[in-house]
Amino acid sequence: MGHILGSVVFVLVLFAGLAVIPFGIPGTFVIVLDSFIYGWATGFRPVTLEFVGILLAISLVVEGIEFFFGALAARKYGSSAWGMWGALLGGFLGAIYWTPLFPPIGTFVGAFAGAFVGAFVLELLSQRDAHRALKAGWGAFLGALGGKMLKILTAIGMLVVVLIRAF
Repeated sequence: MGHILGSVVFVLVLFAGLAVIPFGIPGTFVIVLDSFIYGWATGFRPVTLEFVGILLAISLVVEGIEFFFGALAARKYGSSAWGMWGALLGGFLGAIYWTPLFPPIGTFVGAFAGAFVGAFVLELLSQRDAHRALKAGWGAFLGALGGKMLKILTAIGMLVVVLIRAF
């Protein structure tokens, strides 16, 4: 009975790791931690320590990519360094500010809106070109959205691989 309950909790936590990503929680790390605990509980037989290390490396990379995607996309859409910094700072501050205002979707919306506003405002202030600032903001928004989608898809892949490995 304990084995079945442990397996059910393991699977539920894996899916919870995926489910929390849109709300700004680093769910890939939840998946890694859950996999580590499962591996430890099973003597690292089906889920080895090396496998957990690979999951951790993937998580670190995808978290970094997500964080910088808005800035890089703003750059692709013609932003200066100021607009890129605005996208980074705006996405971060937007997520923090909107989280308590509109739980549970505030983090998600705040990160996208913040990236747009941050890139737009700093680009407008530095270049004095509203069209260029709007393009930079749009690029930052698309980048933030793309980064989040990349992280969700990566988490789905991690979840599938962990389940195959465990069962």
